[in-house]
Amino acid sequence: MNVFSIKTNPKSAITLTQKNYNEKTRRSAPYVVNDGTTIHSYALCPACQNPVTLVNRNVASTDSRVLYAKHSGRSVPGVADHDQAAYKDCPLHNPERFDSKTLRESVARNDEILNALRNHLHLVVNVLEKATGMKFTDALVAGLLEDFKSNSGHKYRAVTLYNLPFGFAYMTEGRDAWGCRVSEDIAAGINANSTEFEVDKYMFVKRKEGVKLRRINLYFDNHRVGNEDCGSDLVDLVVVEIDTATDVSTVLHEKTLSFDSGLFFNTYHRSERLRLLAQKHL
Repeated sequence: MNVFSIKTNPKSAITLTQKNYNEKTRRSAPYVVNDGTTIHSYALCPACQNPVTLVNRNVASTDSRVLYAKHSGRSVPGVADHDQAAYKDCPLHNPERFDSKTLRESVARNDEILNALRNHLHLVVNVLEKATGMKFTDALVAGLLEDFKSNSGHKYRAVTLYNLPFGFAYMTEGRDAWGCRVSEDIAAGINANSTEFEVDKYMFVKRKEGVKLRRINLYFDNHRVGNEDCGSDLVDLVVVEIDTATDVSTVLHEKTLSFDSGLFFNTYHRSERLRLLAQKHL
């Protein structure tokens, strides 16, 4: 995993970097322990509050040399006791690809995902828009929601509050990108490769004058789970033009998206706290 937490705020996810870890733990016990021969580095999992062990912190022990954390699987004195039930239910325990078929056993977790989307869809859309370089139309967002619901995306173990924007996107199908406002790199791909579409001076995708034999779609593909070889999860955004008569498609733009799970998780929880405060006091 590429996040961690500490005892003073165990549910707050911190992006795992050498600088962040040193700053939060002060490189001191109980997080950093010298057993006489080896330096051991510990922290907490922000999802289940079990102890985690840092890998490749000071000395590389894997070929990739990427710093990451993994559940310790045992109690760590001064840090936390191991809770097996919480570990088994932890969304950061053995994360799966979005196209895996594993369903969650916890109805409460499923409802948590649905409620997050119902109450904080704007956060999910904002993250996706920033990552993709596109401003989605309301019709596009409505279509994505319909697909996510029909695919029962909230029931899959791979989709969690840590990766919700991209888990949500991945559990949708190809959707019409007409009318979206796009970044310069997407515009360049469309203007250079599309037969029937172009991006105008205001950066909106529009149809060229003439026949209407093609459609322009976007979809999300190829989820790669973050691990010791890749610190962040990755998903591909693909924009294609499809010939409606032959179903032949042309890729207009393709971009790999990475995401900071800790940042979204903390932003979501702050938004939820504020929502509950408003509900309580107004």
